[in-house]
Amino acid sequence: MTTHLKSVKATFIIAFIVVGTLFSTTLLSPQSTIASAKLFPILTYDSELEMSYNATAVNEAKFSPDGPSVAIPIYLKYRIDIPPKILSNTLFRLLFLQTIIIFSAQVTLNVTNPPSWAAVSITPANPYLNISNEFSEAKAILQIAAHSDAPAEGFNLKIHASLPPLLNNHVGSKEADLNIIFQPGYIPLINVNVENPSRIVNPQETTSFRITITNLGNKETLVTGRIAQAPSGWAALLSQTQVTIPSAESGGNNVVTLTFSATPPFGFGYHNDLASIQLEFTPQFSPPQGNNPNYIGTPVQVPLILRSRGFSTPGFETVGVLVALGVSIALISRMKIKKNK
Repeated sequence: MTTHLKSVKATFIIAFIVVGTLFSTTLLSPQSTIASAKLFPILTYDSELEMSYNATAVNEAKFSPDGPSVAIPIYLKYRIDIPPKILSNTLFRLLFLQTIIIFSAQVTLNVTNPPSWAAVSITPANPYLNISNEFSEAKAILQIAAHSDAPAEGFNLKIHASLPPLLNNHVGSKEADLNIIFQPGYIPLINVNVENPSRIVNPQETTSFRITITNLGNKETLVTGRIAQAPSGWAALLSQTQVTIPSAESGGNNVVTLTFSATPPFGFGYHNDLASIQLEFTPQFSPPQGNNPNYIGTPVQVPLILRSRGFSTPGFETVGVLVALGVSIALISRMKIKKNK
């Protein structure tokens, strides 16, 4: 009796599996997927696909033509809402999903708006994700290799991910987009030009230099000027020691003009004198960010040369000439007197 009941039970299970499999396979064929979803909505399952990126790598990204490529890690997460018992039980997978083996899901990744100034690639372009009711993860690397200058105002890249229908169309296709915004770091770059940096100075004459500073960086810049080196006794004055200059991209005037005045000490200019003055201009982020080296540029050195004509009046050279002339006249007169005698 017990053996007979076991045989009947086994026959019933086998028949149920065969009928269920045939019925489900016919019902869920590609031509009847929509009808199946309407008749048996419980046999269709939703899914979630998420993407993210390494923010630190983006913030530290620096693009230089023909320099090293920038690598940005991309993270993917995927899950489906199928009950765990269906996925873990072979019989249930066969009945409800018409499959015994569950394959991984293959994602297709691509950049929809690659920049014209760089070569962009994703490795791997088709990563695999495990099929599970809990999030499974995968990783890809976005590579950006610049072959010309990147825009100073920043840019963004859009990554598109797509998954085809899975598990005999029980899980529909899925798509996701990821926007990566690159804001270039501060570029502390200025140009300093001096009108006629080499001058001839007369005694006690004040000379003024016109200094033009241009902000070539990508953000507003605070420029600090100082007299780094000056000869002893000189009176030197910089009209402004700090000036804030907008960037060209902001639409403001990225050029300012300063004046530097220098007066020589008493005695300079009567001889063939030469003096050198060194100015220094340092760009930094505005407002200042402390001593962070990422926000402070390299100081720009500006040398100024001041020299005299020499033998200026009054001067010791002229006095010497007059004395020598007087001595010569006296000697000539004496020689004439002796000759007349």
